Formats: sequence, C-alpha cells, structure tokens
Amino acid sequence: MRGLMLLIVTAPLWVASQSIEIKTDREMAVYKIGDRTTFSLLVRDAQGQSVKAGKLAVKLGNFGPLEVTNAVFDLALFNPVKISGTLKEPGFMLCSAAAKVADKKLRQLAGAAFSPEKIRPGSERPSDFDAFWDDAMRRLEDEVPADPQIEPMLRYSSEKYESFKVSFATFGGKRVYGFLTVPKGSGRFPVFVNVPGAGPGYSAPPTYRAEQGFISFVMNVHPFEPGAGKTEQQKLYKEQDVRLKEIYGVRYCQSGAKKREEYFFYPIILGINRAVNWVAERDDVDKSRFLYMGSSQGGGFGFYLCGLNRNFTKGVIHVPALTDLMGYKRGRKSGWPRLIEAVPEADKRSAEKLAPYFDGAHFAARIRCPVRLSVGFIDVTCPPAAVYAGYNSLAVKDRDIYHAITMPHAVFPEVRKALDEEWLKK
Repeated sequence: MRGLMLLIVTAPLWVASQSIEIKTDREMAVYKIGDRTTFSLLVRDAQGQSVKAGKLAVKLGNFGPLEVTNAVFDLALFNPVKISGTLKEPGFMLCSAAAKVADKKLRQLAGAAFSPEKIRPGSERPSDFDAFWDDAMRRLEDEVPADPQIEPMLRYSSEKYESFKVSFATFGGKRVYGFLTVPKGSGRFPVFVNVPGAGPGYSAPPTYRAEQGFISFVMNVHPFEPGAGKTEQQKLYKEQDVRLKEIYGVRYCQSGAKKREEYFFYPIILGINRAVNWVAERDDVDKSRFLYMGSSQGGGFGFYLCGLNRNFTKGVIHVPALTDLMGYKRGRKSGWPRLIEAVPEADKRSAEKLAPYFDGAHFAARIRCPVRLSVGFIDVTCPPAAVYAGYNSLAVKDRDIYHAITMPHAVFPEVRKALDEEWLKK
C-alpha cells in the first residue's frame, strides 16, 4: 500500500469568529487499532478568546451506531477540553462537538483513522460479479443499437472549440445524455471524462477543459434530455424524483432495488460506458491520455467506468459515493445513497442481494489504470471508511489516497490542484 500521499491541513476555522477548535494529538490523525487518540477542544468567543461560561457537548463515535463517548463539559471549569477514545476495529472515529456562545450555536467535527489500510467492504464480492457485468455489456451491444445522436450547440461554441449535446440508447428504451466539447484544430487531443455528483446534473457543457486543449465529455446519470437551463434542469430532476417516489417510495438513486436489471443505475452505467467507447473511437482522440475525474456520485462512477472500460489511462476519484453500500454489516455507516437503509422494509432483502453488484468497491478490482483517491476525515455523506473500502479493494499497483483531515463532503482547492490539475493532466 502506498497511501497517505498528502496531508491537507487548513488554517484554523476559529479566526475572528466564535468557534470550536478541535485538534488530534497526532498531526496526521492516523492510529492503529487499540491506540488511543486524544482530541483537544477549545471554544472561543468572537474575539478569539477562550470562553468561560456555557456547556460543551462532545460525542465520539465511528460514523455509525457505535458510541465511544458522550459527555458534557462546563466551560467555566474546562476549556480547553481533552477527551480520548479508541476503536477495536479498522475504521474512522468522529468527534462531534456542540456549544452555545452568546446565543450562537456552534458545531464542529474532527476525525481520526484507525488502521484504515485494513478496512474491508461490508459485503463480499459476488463470485459471478465479473460475469454479470461482462454479459450485460455484451448484451447491450447485441440487443440495443447505440443510436448516437449528436446536436451542435452554437451557443456554447467559440473560435477555440465546438460543443455538442449527445445521447445514446441503453436498456429499457432509455437514453443517457451529456455534452461533448472539442477543441478546434488538427491533431489528436487528450480526453477528460466526467460524471457529475448527485443532483440535477448538467444543463449545458462545461467548456473550460476544451479551452485547455482537452476533449471534454460529461455525462448525466438521468435518462431525460437536459433542460434549456439550470432552472429547467432542476424542474425535470424534481419531477423525476416525484415520479420514482410514487412507484418505489424512494429517490432516483435508491429506486428499482428489487432486481439488478431494474435498479436505476443499471442501464445508466451501461449506457455511459458505451458512450465512453464511442468517444474513444473518434479520430481526434489521443488514446494515450484518456482521463476520468469525478467526485461523490461522480467518484462512484469513477469506480464503475474505470472498472468496466479499458480506455482510461488515469482516474481521479474524489470522495466516492456508491461505495461500501453494505458498510452497516460491519457496524458502520454505509456509503451514499445508503440503499438498504432507505428502501421500504419489504424491499430490503432484495436490495441486500442487489447491492454488492453496484458497490464501487467491487468494481475496484477490475481497474487497471493508475488511480488517485481523496478522502475527507469529517465527510458524513460519503464516510471515510466507505472511501477506504473502495481504495483497499484496488488491485492496481499505481494507486494512492490523499488525506484531507478537515474536509467535509467537498473537495478542497488544494486537493483539486494536486490531483486534477497536476497529477491527472501531467
């Protein structure tokens, strides 16, 4: 394992404002199972001074049901406060603190890793996992013509590049939609592929990669034609969620969990995979630089696409969702969208059978290109243990993971610069 490549430490968040500052007793916040970590907490007022009145509530847990410590401190007696704990299983500890200062409610989080290199997915990889997806890709090509539809978008084109709205057929009579932006000029161009995070997706092509000399290819996960603008896209997205909730009782990302082929992401994964193949076959593509970058839902699709598709030469997977979908089986919080926990009780058994086939951690073993991940130690949406479950499942030797110990569910600019702009484009 090569991990722990970069430690991101941001400036204290308490400067010139009321706040709770939390620090671990190790700068890198990484421990072994059974080690004790000590969190030091300091509550400050608007002038940055130590608060002398009020209460500070502190909880230590494992990003899940396990409660290590739950205590309340009188700030008149204790400020700063020190509190310690340990984990007996590989995972991450979350320190959650809350206080009230001058009628202002303050909250802060901090995280610590315990033998993260030993974290394993909550489910076993199905014995027929590869056969299932290989057969699905073959059947799509045999049974459903790709029917690529390419529409010029003059509004988003310039003297430097041309933009297009694209779509491709997939199973169930559905289509996947996205945008292609190609630099003008002769020669071959490197490719930058992206799937957006959860939400409505793109309503227009992002063009900044094309300005840098890349073919930019972004694909939404929603099987509806993109709206004319952000407002229309949001409207279509909400209408889809309402429609799916009426049928399945859950959001798009949890719908259809009774059967593998009916799960929302099944035709989407396959449709986007064939779209990637279509791009790779273009005459203007430099296939030696075929890159993927995505975060959250797009990070989960990084596992999906880099695992299924051999065109990628590098991949960056930020704070991935759709990974460790059965983490609850190991006593921790599952990865987004917490599929089993969300579906109606009558569907849970079927969802448990389905989930391993859509777990990014199980696609990881198929990846052959160099990969970099980022993980936020206080990310409660895509918990760090879920991210590590995917990272530890990678079989490729050229891999690494960037620790951002103060990062919530986001991607800090420092991380994007190091991975997206420097490593990926190098």
